[in-house]
Amino acid sequence: MKITAVTATPIALPLVQPFRWRSGVQAGVNLVLFAVETDEGVTGYGESICEDPAAVVSYGRLMARAFVGRSPGEIEAILGGLWRDGRWRVVPRFSLQVLSGLESACWDALGKGLGVPASTFFGGRVHDEVDFMAFPQGDTAEELAREAAALAAGGHRVVYIKVGRAHRDDVEVVGAVRNAIGPEPLLRVDPNEGWDVPGAVDAIRRLEVFDLDWVEQPVAAGNIAGLARVRNSVETKIAADQAVHTTAELRAVLEQEAADAIVLGSHESGGLWRWRQMAYLAESYGIPMNRHACPESAISTFAALQVMGCLPNQTLGNQVMHHLLSEQLTTTPIEIVGGRAAVPTAPGLGFEIDRDAVERARERAERQGPY
Repeated sequence: MKITAVTATPIALPLVQPFRWRSGVQAGVNLVLFAVETDEGVTGYGESICEDPAAVVSYGRLMARAFVGRSPGEIEAILGGLWRDGRWRVVPRFSLQVLSGLESACWDALGKGLGVPASTFFGGRVHDEVDFMAFPQGDTAEELAREAAALAAGGHRVVYIKVGRAHRDDVEVVGAVRNAIGPEPLLRVDPNEGWDVPGAVDAIRRLEVFDLDWVEQPVAAGNIAGLARVRNSVETKIAADQAVHTTAELRAVLEQEAADAIVLGSHESGGLWRWRQMAYLAESYGIPMNRHACPESAISTFAALQVMGCLPNQTLGNQVMHHLLSEQLTTTPIEIVGGRAAVPTAPGLGFEIDRDAVERARERAERQGPY
């Protein structure tokens, strides 16, 4: 099986309700859908997250030159060729985001061509299902608490909320959510790099009364020494997220003992293969892996499930966000019951593309531009 062509389609999807976090409010999602076509008539699909779809499409078409003519399973060789080409190192994190959609589409095509789920290529499943977080949405403490209570009552074992938002009292918000969900569910908070080191220590100490499970990326991504200082100054566990997009960054966090958990996904690491390798690196240090989610469609969740099912060090409460979209791009649903979803066993990434939904999303992107 050889790749004969790669196409990139910019799409725009509205959210069910505004998504609020430290950096502001988001009304919709911009994505680029990559299709990898093969000489056996099999097409694989993957998506890249983005702010500017035009930039991702342009960059992706250049990257695609390294894929065409190769087998979709020759990922290590393709990646080696790409990174020897110095142009991709100029903006490495952007390159990884673009590459993620291309690379995931290859695994989808390979699995479909061989008639096996993509988990086959990542070591085989050690979990038949994956546990996902409850992610309540809202603007006020009351709204967040109400939705968190309903999700916890539905069986979610981990509740995750954003903190560090301007003009919001984190103590009020976290206290309301803890009171609403009761003492049993794990409660995680994420300020998205919003604090400096002393501010993080102070904020976490004030929030520890609500029995936090962990705080995700409290300080700037590049400040690994500061992350380690925060971890050594508080009782609550600390998770690294934006600090670990590359293998070198992850190794630095592990060597400096800066985190109790790693939050990472394919969009940050450059695809499913590197994410799987980085999970193994974390496991070798005895550190668990939690899947990071972005504003994305179910395509990304299907892809993530294929890897998560293969990770011995996978945590509870993995991140998921596709349900925040008003429409999906697959005809295959993801059933999350009591916070848990089965790892798909269908060939490839486990979904069928909804061509009508893709066309509507493409037309919306063309008509209105990026969100």
